[in-house]
Amino acid sequence: MIISYPILTMPLAGNALEESEDAWLARLLAESDDPKGAYPARMIGNTHCWHGGMHVGADTATPVRAIADGTIVAYRLAPKTETYEGQPYDTSFVLLRHETETGAATPVVFYSLYVNLAAAEHLHGRTDTLPACYRARTSPDARVPDDPKKAKVYRRDILGYPGSQHQTGRSGFHFEIFCTDEALAGFFRDSSLITEKGSADIYGDIHFVIPEGKSFVAAHPRLPKGNGVWRTSDKDGNPMFPAGTAGSNIGQCLYVSVRLDKDKRITTTRIRTAQGQYREIGRIVQPGYAYAMLALAEALYPDNPSTGLEWLTLGRVLSEERSGHTDNWQMVPYAPGSAGYIDLSQAGIVRLSDADFPYWLGWQKVEEGAMLSPADAIVDEPATLEMLSETSQAGKAALRHLVVKHPTEWDVSDLDERFARLRKPGMPLVSEDSWQRFKKQAQKLAFWQNTGLPRAVWHFHPLQFIHHMRRALWLSVDELRQAVPARMLRGLGAGIPEKIVYEPAQGTAGKLIAEHCKQLNVMWRKYGVTTRKRVAAFLGNSVQETVWLSTLIEIGGEKNWYAPWYGRGGLQLTHPGNYIGYWKFRGRSIDAKLSSQLLAAHEKSGTLRSNLPLFGVEPSIPPHVKRWRNDIAREPYDAADSAGYYWLVNRADEEADKYAASTQRAFHIHFSSPLRKRESFVFYENVSFRRVACIVNLPGHLSRENPSLNGLVDRYHAYAYAQVLLFDHPTFPDRAGVLRLKPDDYEWRK
Repeated sequence: MIISYPILTMPLAGNALEESEDAWLARLLAESDDPKGAYPARMIGNTHCWHGGMHVGADTATPVRAIADGTIVAYRLAPKTETYEGQPYDTSFVLLRHETETGAATPVVFYSLYVNLAAAEHLHGRTDTLPACYRARTSPDARVPDDPKKAKVYRRDILGYPGSQHQTGRSGFHFEIFCTDEALAGFFRDSSLITEKGSADIYGDIHFVIPEGKSFVAAHPRLPKGNGVWRTSDKDGNPMFPAGTAGSNIGQCLYVSVRLDKDKRITTTRIRTAQGQYREIGRIVQPGYAYAMLALAEALYPDNPSTGLEWLTLGRVLSEERSGHTDNWQMVPYAPGSAGYIDLSQAGIVRLSDADFPYWLGWQKVEEGAMLSPADAIVDEPATLEMLSETSQAGKAALRHLVVKHPTEWDVSDLDERFARLRKPGMPLVSEDSWQRFKKQAQKLAFWQNTGLPRAVWHFHPLQFIHHMRRALWLSVDELRQAVPARMLRGLGAGIPEKIVYEPAQGTAGKLIAEHCKQLNVMWRKYGVTTRKRVAAFLGNSVQETVWLSTLIEIGGEKNWYAPWYGRGGLQLTHPGNYIGYWKFRGRSIDAKLSSQLLAAHEKSGTLRSNLPLFGVEPSIPPHVKRWRNDIAREPYDAADSAGYYWLVNRADEEADKYAASTQRAFHIHFSSPLRKRESFVFYENVSFRRVACIVNLPGHLSRENPSLNGLVDRYHAYAYAQVLLFDHPTFPDRAGVLRLKPDDYEWRK
């Protein structure tokens, strides 16, 4: 799932990619903190009524965008603004249905709703920015798309602009996210019922529930001696594995959350208070840990570092890899002021991730029984009423994690029954006149009868849902297809050559996607390629090296001087030393004598620029080793996993984290080009991506401004498409210097 917020305003200062997810959520919440439009309930008079979404405040010029790829279910582009109680309100809306997944076994189907969008009379020439299927169908009535094929929208597409909301007296829109019973059961888990381990579709933070009475020791019992990377300190002198304190969590269960943030491992521990709240008691930051995980896996799990990497990144082993070491010693705060090392793999410790919606962070489902009939819109559920009275930040956070089932407010078939209690003496709708005005407004906003959805659905706090799901970053087949351009730039020579051609995508472009999408996603999570910057940098290289995701074998590789050890896999693992290194990482034994022969032959072949020395060793290579070599080009697991290993062993994530803005470079397309011969055109250079590309393909040129890199222009072109696919604020300056969300002539291969 690739998901973003409906309002993509930039932070006041700094680059959007440098704003943390938590800071971004806090900023949007602050801009939309209106009690008259709060989730999960708003006040009508002095009564809490269920409210399935929230009111997002935004300037009328700010586009309201689709949060994910989806399909329009129903819409209304109203001709004019209405009034209620002397205040203006808009009835335009768009309802989208989204089908995606957060893992191989976790389908996610949900709806996003955008109401109170500006009426047609206020668009002032902006109508052509709206989806084509409804921009010309102005009407006070709700509609469904005439042609479902034209109802498709993509993330960041403009759906409308903020309109008027009579409750708030400001511009904005009502925003909801909800799903049906069946859909919720597919991805939401009651983590309080999990007693050992959660979903195999792991994403986001890793969590552990440590029962009371567990022992902690003062030092990591298996940390190798010597001056490895784990012995170094950061610039402030903070060691990666500091000394702890031996002890025990007597009488107190611990709720532990682990986050890998760039180079850091951040471990936070909470306990349950007597009042039923979960309070933080300690936090440990281990600098350098996340960048050192490959070295740690090799040191702590020498017989199979691949297994060790899963222990370190995922908290358990999900693949078929195995090691003789099955422990996972980590530093954890276990009491205020005290932290020690504990084996998190031991029996009795529950292992979860954000995919399990940890209950101690507040995730829980709420049903009110009678409210599920079309009888009432009033909040009666005692625990929720108590939470609604809580005004602290912790109380507000708890409300944002409630998943509530109640009848939608957009169905007026049962309006009299639902609001009967608000018409009693002393209530705000007691007079017939006030009730009729209220009813007329509700009827003008209604549309549920056009959707085919059940009367009551499960509602999420929409911003909290997005914040949570942004951690998943599992690319579906349809999403990954958007990484393949419809037209390719190709440099005929290394670096930035004089001859650059522009050509249509070949028919084979993208043919690997359906078969290999799952294993690519699995690999990204295992190897920490879990941020938009890292995935984009990976795709910018992999899409080019696999000839636009069409082959896992280096084209013409069998003729090169290093054959038969030419490029294979998602990042074209090349040369015998890299193959041997990968197999050692997988715990596969290679005869030392054969390994020496191969390395010597490779050196000789490089000197002679002839593959005869390497082919001379072929008769000595056992059949199973040849099979391993070929598997990298034909087995989805090996193809993806070898690419992750190569990415990590060369520390490409460190360079990908140093994001830089793209700059435009103009040139003239070569006269031999199939498209736009001799025309002026541009591609987009990027310093941080160029350094990643050098690490992957030509490390010796890492610091050069114009490295002699294979397919550099092609990689820049693929990286531009990866940015459009993944980033929220991709910036491509046009020839006038105006920043655009897409590069010139952008079109992905559908």
